Amino acid sequence: QGLCPERDFKVEGGGFCERPVCGLKHVPGTSLLVTSGPPASSLQLWQLAAEDSDVIKPVGSILTANSGGEEWAKMATTATRAPWVLHGSRLSNIHVTEVESRKNIYVAGSGSSEELSTVAFLGSPVVLLCCSAGRLCLADLRRPHGPEEAAPVP
Repeated sequence: QGLCPERDFKVEGGGFCERPVCGLKHVPGTSLLVTSGPPASSLQLWQLAAEDSDVIKPVGSILTANSGGEEWAKMATTATRAPWVLHGSRLSNIHVTEVESRKNIYVAGSGSSEELSTVAFLGSPVVLLCCSAGRLCLADLRRPHGPEEAAPVP
């Protein structure tokens, strides 16, 4: 499912963005892409053109809590209820934002400032957060408290 290189897009030279793209996700059920990368502290929203064109144009951005610099937000997308993007660069700044309204649906943080390596939606209300050091945490979007450790690392 989603976008496939060589089938849906191909970059032969240049690109569509002036800054590095370290993360690129398709927003399910839409023709939107979300990108992240240094040095900006926001996610960029892009619109794929109609089938007869290969144009990708910027349509907006989503502010993040990242400090900037060389960190960038790790992202995951879902369209279970409405198109959402899960984003954050550290365990202390997790957000779920509705893509179209750019409204924060969920904001949580942990006392830990561990860097995130991967984030994912496990289902409608639950997200998985993997820290760079290997620690796994779960967050339930129905509960306002921060993420909880899924399993202790031996």
